[in-house]
Amino acid sequence: SYVGIRNNRLRENFFGIYCQHASYSLIANNDIKSTGGSELDAGNGIHAWKSDHLVIDGNFINGHRDGIYFEFVTESTITNNKSHRNIRYGLHFMFSHQDIYTNNTFSENGAGVAVMYSRQVTMIRNHFLDNWGSAAYGILLKDISDSYAAYNEFSRNTAAIYMEGSSRLTIFA
Repeated sequence: SYVGIRNNRLRENFFGIYCQHASYSLIANNDIKSTGGSELDAGNGIHAWKSDHLVIDGNFINGHRDGIYFEFVTESTITNNKSHRNIRYGLHFMFSHQDIYTNNTFSENGAGVAVMYSRQVTMIRNHFLDNWGSAAYGILLKDISDSYAAYNEFSRNTAAIYMEGSSRLTIFA
């Protein structure tokens, strides 16, 4: 708890930064790059598991499986990051509740963002750009509820927004 990871340059690592059972920690202004060729030989740029109250701010993430991956992460904030050319998702949520992501850019990923099996996620002023391919979305919302998205930009994605099994969402420009 209460850890700061800032201003690092990480190159060619399987996982860039991995947090497990972390609380009230800051991951900021890191430059995280790898050249994983497939989902099997690449980890995530920033990976958080069973953590809470994280702040992920101002990082540049490139070339990983997922740029940022949250699993069982609550009450955390993701702001001002650039997640670019990752193999699967720029940002991926699984079973993560009451999180907010704002003012991030997700470009040229397999898909921009996937929010899955989560609730009370707030998504504001993000940029979903050039996420193009047979299964590429700007944002994939699967089995989420009670969430809010506003003022996001979707440009040149195969599908801007894809929803499946989701309820009680507010989405507007």
